[in-house]
Amino acid sequence: MNDETGARILTLLDVLSVQMAEGHAELRRDIRGLDANVSGLDAKVDRLDRCLGRVETRVEDVESELRLFRREFERRIAPLER
Repeated sequence: MNDETGARILTLLDVLSVQMAEGHAELRRDIRGLDANVSGLDAKVDRLDRCLGRVETRVEDVESELRLFRREFERRIAPLER
């Protein structure tokens, strides 16, 4: 291999190494952005879980009240139907 070919190879290797370093830096930035998005989504999911828990509690309270109402209704109406 002559000196000119060797110099071209070294130049190409330099260019490739710079491009790879830029690519790695860009990839790191993208990953940090994704991490931030995932953290934001985790926080939203936690808030949603808390909200759903409150809704479930309310539904259970309504169901309990409905059962009590039905029992009381049956207790009062059943004798009238006889």
